[in-house]
Amino acid sequence: MVHMTETIKAEVDEALAKRFRKKAMERFGYKKGAVKSALEDALRRYVSAGEIDWKPLRGTLASDLDSVTLQHSTWKGVD
Repeated sequence: MVHMTETIKAEVDEALAKRFRKKAMERFGYKKGAVKSALEDALRRYVSAGEIDWKPLRGTLASDLDSVTLQHSTWKGVD
């Protein structure tokens, strides 16, 4: 089976790109093509995930914190 390729160009945050490259090499090895493999994997997962229904989760994080503070505390330390 022949796979066609397409080039996708996008500007992303520098810190995010560095973290992505690091994770890509950790997972796919420190070799040529690691970033491409990781990006293809991420794109496959993104397009196959479908729509997320957030309705069941609404109101489950009861807190006195405002939404921004709650979001920061929730994601603190997540890589």
